[in-house]
Amino acid sequence: MTSTNKGLWASMVGLDQAVQRAVETSASSSGTPEALDAGHNLEVVLQRHRSAFISLLRNPPKNSNERSTLQRATTEAVILPGHTSPTKLSESFVKEATIISDIFNLSEMSAVSLLNSAEEEATLYPGVPRGLIAVLFYYDSRVSLANALKTLVQSRPGLSWVLLPDNEELSQSIARYLDPVLNVGLVDRILELVSSLDITKEIELLQQNRALGDAKHRKLVLDKFSAVPGLLADTVFCWAAQTPLKKEECRRLMAHLAKVKLTETSDGSLDPVNLALLMALLYSLEAGHLLACEDMTEALTQFSITSDRTFVQDIHKEVKSDQAWETPGLKAIVQLAWTVSLANLRQVAVATQLPDIDAILEDDDAVLDEALKGKVFSFIQNSILSKKNTPLDNFYCQRLHAILSDFIVNSPERVKAMKNRADENSRLITANLRESLQPPTNLDQPFEELLTCLAALYRDGQCGEMVEDFWCPSEILPTTSQPYRSQGTRQMQLFKFVRLPGDYLPPSLFVPYISLLTSLATTPRSAQYVYNFLRMNSQPLSQGSNLAWEHFMTALTQYYNNLKLEEPGAMDTMYRARGTPRGITPQEVQGLLSVLQLMCTVATQDELPRVALCDNTAWAPLYVCTGLLTCAVPLLLKIELINTLAAFSSSPALAQRVWELVEGAGLIPLHEGVAGYKPRGLLVDIEEVECSREEFPLTRAVLKLLTTLVRAGIPPMIGAATRQPGFRPYLDMVRDRIFLRHQSRTYKDSGERWAVAHSCLEVLHLLLTEQLHALPASGSQAATQPPGHSILLDLVQDSQLQKQVLSVLHDGVQILEQHKDVPGQKDLQGSLLLVLQLLLAAQEQQHLVLGASTKPEIVLGVERLLMGINVQSGVSDHLLNVIRIVGHHQELPSHAALACCLLANSAARPSSQSHLLSLITSTTTIAATVRHSFVEVIDHATLGIPEHLEAADAALQLLLKFLELPSPNLAHFLLGYTAEDTTSLRSDLLDAGARGYPRTALHATLAALPSCPPSLAEVAYRLLYQLCSTGSTSAATLRYLRSSRDLLYRTVATMGPPHNDSRLRLLCQGWVLRCVALELRYHAIHQQRSQLARMIHLLVAGAELPQQEPLDVSQGWVGGVGGGRGPLLTLLDAVDLNVEAPPPLQCEYLPRAGELITGCESPSPEGPVVSLKLLHQQLTALIQEGSAGASLAQRDPLQEELELVMGHALLLNQTRALLYAHRHFLEGWRQVVEVVVAVTPPDLIDTPTHHTFLHTLTHDLTRRLLDDSALPALTTQLVSSLLMLVTTLRTLHAPRPHHDPQYISLLDGGACVGQIEFPSSLQLVLRGLVECVAKFRQCGQGVRASTYAALLNYLQIRADSDERTSGDDPTSPVSLLLAPRETQEEQFHRENYEVVREELPQLVDVLAIEAGGGHHVCQVLALTCLSALAALEQRAAPLTGESLLLSHLADHGHLRRLLDDLRADDRQLLALLTADDDDLRPLYVYEARLSLLARVALSPAGARILLQTGLTTRLSEMAALDCRPTQLNLQTDDEFLPSAVQRYRSVLSAALRVYLAILTSLGTDNYSATAHLLRFLAAHSEAFAVGLCVPAVPSLPALEEVALLSAAVAGAAAPGPITPTDPSQLESGAQATRLQQLLLSLLPYVLPESRLSAALDMLPENEEGVNVKELARTATLTTLVAVLNYATARLIQGGSDTRDITLVFRASMDTGPAFGALGRPLSLNVLVECASQVSHHFNVARTACESATAHLQAFEGNQPVEHLRQYVSSALADSASPAAVRKLAEEHLNQVVALHRQQEQLAVHAAESATFLLWKHLEYFMCHAPAAPGSQDDHIGQELGVPRNLTSTEVENLRKQAWSSLQDVLPRLQKVHDQYSADSGHVAFLAAAITRVRRLLVH
Repeated sequence: MTSTNKGLWASMVGLDQAVQRAVETSASSSGTPEALDAGHNLEVVLQRHRSAFISLLRNPPKNSNERSTLQRATTEAVILPGHTSPTKLSESFVKEATIISDIFNLSEMSAVSLLNSAEEEATLYPGVPRGLIAVLFYYDSRVSLANALKTLVQSRPGLSWVLLPDNEELSQSIARYLDPVLNVGLVDRILELVSSLDITKEIELLQQNRALGDAKHRKLVLDKFSAVPGLLADTVFCWAAQTPLKKEECRRLMAHLAKVKLTETSDGSLDPVNLALLMALLYSLEAGHLLACEDMTEALTQFSITSDRTFVQDIHKEVKSDQAWETPGLKAIVQLAWTVSLANLRQVAVATQLPDIDAILEDDDAVLDEALKGKVFSFIQNSILSKKNTPLDNFYCQRLHAILSDFIVNSPERVKAMKNRADENSRLITANLRESLQPPTNLDQPFEELLTCLAALYRDGQCGEMVEDFWCPSEILPTTSQPYRSQGTRQMQLFKFVRLPGDYLPPSLFVPYISLLTSLATTPRSAQYVYNFLRMNSQPLSQGSNLAWEHFMTALTQYYNNLKLEEPGAMDTMYRARGTPRGITPQEVQGLLSVLQLMCTVATQDELPRVALCDNTAWAPLYVCTGLLTCAVPLLLKIELINTLAAFSSSPALAQRVWELVEGAGLIPLHEGVAGYKPRGLLVDIEEVECSREEFPLTRAVLKLLTTLVRAGIPPMIGAATRQPGFRPYLDMVRDRIFLRHQSRTYKDSGERWAVAHSCLEVLHLLLTEQLHALPASGSQAATQPPGHSILLDLVQDSQLQKQVLSVLHDGVQILEQHKDVPGQKDLQGSLLLVLQLLLAAQEQQHLVLGASTKPEIVLGVERLLMGINVQSGVSDHLLNVIRIVGHHQELPSHAALACCLLANSAARPSSQSHLLSLITSTTTIAATVRHSFVEVIDHATLGIPEHLEAADAALQLLLKFLELPSPNLAHFLLGYTAEDTTSLRSDLLDAGARGYPRTALHATLAALPSCPPSLAEVAYRLLYQLCSTGSTSAATLRYLRSSRDLLYRTVATMGPPHNDSRLRLLCQGWVLRCVALELRYHAIHQQRSQLARMIHLLVAGAELPQQEPLDVSQGWVGGVGGGRGPLLTLLDAVDLNVEAPPPLQCEYLPRAGELITGCESPSPEGPVVSLKLLHQQLTALIQEGSAGASLAQRDPLQEELELVMGHALLLNQTRALLYAHRHFLEGWRQVVEVVVAVTPPDLIDTPTHHTFLHTLTHDLTRRLLDDSALPALTTQLVSSLLMLVTTLRTLHAPRPHHDPQYISLLDGGACVGQIEFPSSLQLVLRGLVECVAKFRQCGQGVRASTYAALLNYLQIRADSDERTSGDDPTSPVSLLLAPRETQEEQFHRENYEVVREELPQLVDVLAIEAGGGHHVCQVLALTCLSALAALEQRAAPLTGESLLLSHLADHGHLRRLLDDLRADDRQLLALLTADDDDLRPLYVYEARLSLLARVALSPAGARILLQTGLTTRLSEMAALDCRPTQLNLQTDDEFLPSAVQRYRSVLSAALRVYLAILTSLGTDNYSATAHLLRFLAAHSEAFAVGLCVPAVPSLPALEEVALLSAAVAGAAAPGPITPTDPSQLESGAQATRLQQLLLSLLPYVLPESRLSAALDMLPENEEGVNVKELARTATLTTLVAVLNYATARLIQGGSDTRDITLVFRASMDTGPAFGALGRPLSLNVLVECASQVSHHFNVARTACESATAHLQAFEGNQPVEHLRQYVSSALADSASPAAVRKLAEEHLNQVVALHRQQEQLAVHAAESATFLLWKHLEYFMCHAPAAPGSQDDHIGQELGVPRNLTSTEVENLRKQAWSSLQDVLPRLQKVHDQYSADSGHVAFLAAAITRVRRLLVH
């Protein structure tokens, strides 16, 4: 794209950015890809803009064709530059373009491009019209071009600097590019532009065309206009400084400077533009660089001064010409520089071989004379080194230093002559004064001017170490060994110049020379030189020298002694006569002033001279200076005396002396005194002298002294000898006499008001921050109230100080809002900064006085005061003033940072922020301005300047703090979430400029993220996470991040491994990962499948999901980035789980250092943080207390140990912060992993790639958790992720659903023939889980619970499989690794057991101990894990009689402890059932415990051990089993906790299942097992008897309880006759017989077609996915089978012979009502009805099963979702997705099929039992009853009331009735047999029984 297409402004800005980027990257990181890319881009851009540099700042002229095209654009579409399609323009746009074209004489299309750019960037200038933005862009484009040119010129290789030291190739390339530009007249063009750019005319032009906006716009425009000539002049200077200009360019510069007038400036100084041009000329005329070149021949041909043979002649002619310059001083300095150059050329004159060179060199004295006549030194001092121009640029200083020093070195005779002439003038002046005559005024003083010029050049240290060239260390410090600058002839000559005056200076040269020494002492080393130089002159051999410290101090002491007055006595009055003190001349005053300035400078720069001066008892400078302040000395002298005291007070030890002297001298008034007696001290001068003069230098000096003294430390008992001790008098003077009155005073210089305010605020801030806490007093002295406490009290209430502080804030902001330069600008800015610091410090410390205040109605707090009324404006706008400061962040970034902090603390409350938000949104202008202020603060973070980064950080912290408040809040407004009415939040976010949407802080934050440093990036990412996690902003934020920038995806895609040593990097990555977790959750909730799959694919495989392919993850996820591991695995591998702790602290002198560190800790989100400031204070106090009276050598070890302790505390803070960063990062990683695992859809997760990922991640995670070097504080965070992963693995390896036989498994991408279903990595995971259980056994309960749960989930993999795959099945996978006839599932369980077996003893011990005394959750999980281990052992070794788990439990007493714990469970369960207790945890523990016992009982050995260990005793003693609730308080639908009945049923069911397991393993023919069960049933017979009945209101829990009780009672039937011998056994037998009779009585009520069955039809078929009706029907059939089983067991109990059977049913076929246990026995008709009804129910269940199977097989097709909703609960169908509906429907149908198949089995079993009972009874009654009148006793039959003897008539009637009743039943039973046996291959027992019955009835 060409520059034209980009537009004028965009093209120039792009050029400048390309240049700056190339130079910066090459200078900092040369050779990197970034630097190479920037260099290549620079070459392209420079070639494109070559014409722009050649025609520098020449606008493309106006064009009639372009104007006509522009005019047509209002009515028809035209093609404009930069546009590919025709465009139509509005009339206002065309009019504005025409105006801009006319204003700047610019082509119309360029004006159009400016307006287009203005429209595009309008969001950067809210409220500014398009035309004004275009005007600003015009000037900005010129600045960009000039700045680019200057940077390019600076980058060239040359003499003065090397900008690109590591990229010489780029530097040479730039030089080759620029050389032709210079040759085409660049200097001429720049001089032309400099001369023509008149800001007055430009302002007039802009105002005429209304092209200037408000004050801010006006300042921006004028600043940019003023910057252009400065940049152009700097370009010429940079060119000349690197490579001197040619002769013609130098002549043009001289011609230009000849026309410069100093009257254009107010103070006669040289403006910066012409100063740069002058320096360019001076650098071009320099010849000194020739002497520094090694190869003289090459140097002579390289520079114009020697290579151009006419250069010296022509320039010399120009310099000597008589043509007058407008400013003679400019010509004089050029002549001086040329004189110096000629002197340097003289040394190489032979080599140059220039024509007439000798004559020219001999003419240098004449040129010098002309320069001196032009007052060159005065011109340099007054015009170049003026206050406006200082400090000078370093390269300007170097050139001036070179000129003046070369002049001194090369012309020593001339300098000596100047010195002699100065001596003569001094003698003449002295003689005139002796004769009382006026000295002549026309004396020429070049030497004095030289001294003054040098003093001005080196003043304030602007020349740095250049001043050290004037000192020769070997002459001053011959014994020193310090490294100094290299000494040479030049340095010796300059040192001789310093020593030129000798030992005595004439009076006229004293002040200039002392001023020069003062300027030469502006570095620490040079200050030592000056001190030693004057000290050498103070030796006895230098008696009479006036250049010695001895002379200076003697003069000061003598002056003090002459002025000293004695203090008036106690009886003195004001009428006492006083003598007139002796005075001194003004010349002496000037001398003393210069001496004091020298002393002040030396004391300020270095401590050694400072201490040495004060330690000389003969001099006593502190005493003398303090004493002079009490005397009647001139005001200027007092000022310098105070400044000198301030300089000496920089040392704390000296400051204590100054405190004593100031207090003793009474410089600060303590009381008003008697009537008519004015107070002494400096206050008189301040209030009387300075106020009348309207100048306040003494005030500022006093404040400076107090600042230095306070910074050094206030003595605790200051003034205790003469008054109430404390700092109060000084505070009163600063606060009440100066600060509170400073605004009402008048000032000759308006800027001095801000200087006074700045100094006062500095003192107050120091007192508030450093003197807030009272120091403990020693001895009997009482601690005084610290001055900071008084200031704090004033600032938190409506005091005069607080009003004055807010007034300074208001006035300062009003001046800033004018956007003008005012006098005292720096002091104004400093005052505002201190105001903000003062308010912020008071706000942070106000809790010290608010809580303890006795007048809470007075103390308000800073927040409330800032919300008060502003007296000056009449409205409550203090907070608005603070916000306005943020708008000036570009020039005041530190102020903006403090303002943000103050706002965050002041308005971060609902009431305060509502007030602030109403202030901001009161008008649209204020709202737009405030919003954009914060946007710019964040935008400027990309500059990389520390102050701007701090401001951006404070702004983001403010947003974070406000986001915690109720919405809408200020953060929502600044971030763009508030709607137009500001009372609600938007649901969408837009890009800046879209539909008028403003640029917000969110846009700025996102734009700054790529380039901001880690410290700011961490806060930005935290802000994004806060927005993503808050409900009111989450959806809008996530949508915008994805739609506009795709930030999270791109960040994760480019995220590298974690920087384990970078706390900020870890925090950033942690916030990003948390945001990604929220993004995944959002996609899952809103069912955004494509976005979800894309993000998951990136996290898992590390590659972008192909968009052109269908969303088939089995194809899209394979491969990744070169088969990479993906970010999740990469981050887990790279993160360091070990943070090295600091070594233990070992102290010899501070044994309590560890306690002090602990005491200084304060809580924070990152953990305990040691307050280093408080620790240092306590350590310092401890050392001072312990080293009182110790020498300096004895204090050094204590100081070293203090530094050691501080270093340890700092390292401790850093380690804790790094540990927190690691935890934060791992928490983010954990959230992402868990969310990925939780939200991945089943069809996406069921792929080989994802399987591999999950197996790998789980294995790697267990490996990292078991790392010995890993910290538990880090690893324990990841245990929950391990649980989630193992749970997912369990789901992955769940049994596949059975498909239709026609289903082709080869087409399923998830399961292929021959695929290994259980990879070997699972055993590695199991091994890691087992080791984790042992490793984390001492961790918290949450970690232990997660570990146990993970192990449990793993052990549950395929643990509940209904059937095993047969090895003979031809469709099963075949593997050569499998044992013969061993399936993959069997191999998996076997290998798992082998892994567990290795660590089984330790694992069982941990789990058993946890099960006995851990937390309830941990107990349940541990018991369940033990149960799962027992199940694994039973599955893995089914044929092995030995059980390692059982043996360990029994041998180590764990099993007995488990049984003993039942007593504690009983007490807790009893309270749960009887009391109003909702704590269900004991119930869960009890159920888990008995579940484990039931699992153990499933093996015969386990069952026997349980019975031997006392299981029956413990369960029989349980009182909870007897506490059956009498009232059935059934739970309602809206209750969550189970009712008392449900709790009891849970308790009962768990116990019954244990005994049923025992019966299952030992068999019902085991007398011991039956006896224990009978004993258990008898112990709780009363409660069990209540439950052994058909419920009046049938429910599934009640029916399941009846089924369990029935099974238990039926199992308690003894296999043979029991002869009890113990009376207790007789009672147990009676209770058991009662339960058995109740069981038999249930038979008529549990038939499939009884009244109960009709009630079951009312139960729901699908209640939350559960088929309640069919489950209840199955429970009823189970009860029926149990009753029939019991009847069968009783029948055969008597013996195998039919004659010996026990009769259960009476010989009757009547159809009357059935009787229960208290009535007659049931008739045989009940069995007939049972057989008939179960045969019918078999057919019903079979039909329902076939129907459900058919529906299930139809799932292979594409049935509509609406058709499937009938199988789903209505509560779930409405909200579930189509995939979820399909899954729920499939689960429901599978459940229906399983239930009906179970009912088929139960019905066949019931039919067999009923037919068998019927056959046996009929056989007895028909064959043996008539012939058995005297048969053996039938005790049970008698108990049941069944007669054993029948008459023949009764037998015949029975046969007839039976034939009639069974005529239809038997065929149905036969049909049942045929159908069931045909499907299952069942043994033909039912057919045999039917045949026997038929045979009985026929015969």
